[in-house]
Amino acid sequence: MVKAKLAALGIVCVLMTSCVYLGFFAAGTAAGIGGYKYHNGVLTVVYEAPYMDTWEASLTALREMGLRITKSAHDLTAGIIHAKRVDNKSVTLKVEYKSARETRVGIRVGIFGDEEASKVIKEKIRRVLSRS
Repeated sequence: MVKAKLAALGIVCVLMTSCVYLGFFAAGTAAGIGGYKYHNGVLTVVYEAPYMDTWEASLTALREMGLRITKSAHDLTAGIIHAKRVDNKSVTLKVEYKSARETRVGIRVGIFGDEEASKVIKEKIRRVLSRS
């Protein structure tokens, strides 16, 4: 129901020619992302995937991007991953259980946040999830 509403809203916006970003948002939901927002330096993403699958995909994505995992720990409902990029900038992912089929991930790059770098990580995690 939500996807149908988003698709309809996306079509209306594209027809109005000023909402191209919403069109990309609607396309992202079809690809396994329930939504995302960037606020106060953190990109928060809801993946349509179980918690442990998202946890493993997050670790795999960071490693495949060449980041060094410095610390990672999780329990049944939440976990945190600390990593360093080649330029020594810190990356932090907070992975949280939302429901049996949804997981929330907060992505922060650097001290103050880097929206574009966070979006690259978001997309890499999505691609890793789509492989499994």
